[in-house]
Amino acid sequence: MPAPPEIEKAFQTTFKLIFGECNVKLDELEDYMLKWHYPPHFRKSEISGKDVIVSSDFYRKDAKFISQDEIDFGKKYEPLAIDEIKDIDSILEAIQDRVFYTGNKYFGNSSNITDSDTCTDVNYCYKSHNTSGARYVAYSSYVRFQSEYAFGSGWFLRSRYLIRCIGADNLTRGFECYISPNCSDTFFCYNCWASSHIMFSFNQRSKRYCIGNNELPKDRYFALRKKLVDESREYIEKHKDFPSLFAPPSMSAEKKKDLLAKSPKKKQEKEDLHPINEAFHSASKVIFDQEIGSIEENEKLLSERPTIPEKITTFFGNEGYYPPVFFYVMIPKDRMTIKDEEQICAELRMEIAETENLNSILSKMGEISLYRIDMAEGKVSNSIKSSLLYQGINALYVCDLTLGKNCGYCTYGLSDEAVFGCFRTIHSKFTIRCESCYNVTACFEMDGCSNCSNSMFCHNCENLDYCMFCFNAKSKRYAIGNVEVGREQYMKIRKIVIDSLVKQITEKKKLDFDIYNLRGK
Repeated sequence: MPAPPEIEKAFQTTFKLIFGECNVKLDELEDYMLKWHYPPHFRKSEISGKDVIVSSDFYRKDAKFISQDEIDFGKKYEPLAIDEIKDIDSILEAIQDRVFYTGNKYFGNSSNITDSDTCTDVNYCYKSHNTSGARYVAYSSYVRFQSEYAFGSGWFLRSRYLIRCIGADNLTRGFECYISPNCSDTFFCYNCWASSHIMFSFNQRSKRYCIGNNELPKDRYFALRKKLVDESREYIEKHKDFPSLFAPPSMSAEKKKDLLAKSPKKKQEKEDLHPINEAFHSASKVIFDQEIGSIEENEKLLSERPTIPEKITTFFGNEGYYPPVFFYVMIPKDRMTIKDEEQICAELRMEIAETENLNSILSKMGEISLYRIDMAEGKVSNSIKSSLLYQGINALYVCDLTLGKNCGYCTYGLSDEAVFGCFRTIHSKFTIRCESCYNVTACFEMDGCSNCSNSMFCHNCENLDYCMFCFNAKSKRYAIGNVEVGREQYMKIRKIVIDSLVKQITEKKKLDFDIYNLRGK
């Protein structure tokens, strides 16, 4: 199925804003658009046999799937024989007929969603996943609030008119840019902040009319920009691709020697595990009614699904932590740098001649392309073995904590507090081992759920409170297997489940089953 006409029109508008004209269709660029994203996964519906798009590959291969539009939310299930339930195995056996995982999911005020999954308050979305508060999005992932006209882009918020941009806040009109907060009119840049009209540049802040890290007179900048933009458009139209920003030519031996002679040393900052451990204890108590050990003792349990930062040695010989997510896996490890080294990287300059063209500019990129792989921007403190904190406080082994605090072993947390072992949680707190969840509190082993509290082992559910083992359900309280059983019966079964879980965690440091595999591992 080709791109819907509204999406195609939005793409043409965006392409023209950046390149002046557009002579290519969106779908012709599919392979190029999907580079370095988490790709969507395709399963078959158990009901119709049609393709079901899911944003995660955590599910077991023989799991049963349906599409969101095939759910019968009014279906009545037989209540479980509560008096016969003696252990978790009997619960799992009793609910197997209602365990269907769901793709093509969308929530809230969403409309015109095509071949996409996990969309919340999104209008006009095509071949994308994990988007929220956005419109006119295609071939993108992890698009956040107040964003629009995004193509082949991801991991940003409050941004618009983007083609192949990853990592931003408040970016407008960008092409092939990575980590570009508070910028506009950026073109083939890396780690540039609060800048406008900047091209082929690295590690710059508060710059204008800049090419190859050189600030140019305005008229010279625009003359060269037009030439480079036209040649770039022609390259895309011909090749349906564009050269990689992460494959720079070699740096000259002389320049490398000069840089290493100025090697800055990493500042040693005090690390304090106490507030993170206290938050973990609090989360454990609200979920399990008791502590389950320290966060370090539960490393195996918490690190099973999130992507964990990896220790590296930087270009300048300092210790750093590299986040193996999105485009970061493409960065040459011998060119990685950290915050304390950014200033010296920003001082690098590319020589700009009057006769420059796209090929000559690209051939010089090796002289300036060093890639900062951590982020500690805004109010950031106590980042321990973590990378990518944007207004984040107290983090242990975290890849991307934005506007959050007291988290450990997490990937992609936005406005979270006391969240552990999670992969993409938004506005959530006191939660352990949840994925793709929005506004969940005191929850454990939840997948694709929103506005839930005090619940565990639920998938694709909304507005649950004190629920277990519910699939594709809405607005329930004290429910087990999609059936409300009342507080007294619920708490009786909950104790059986909690006792078993605590025993597994404290003795084995792992679970015998999880939300993606309710038949045991």
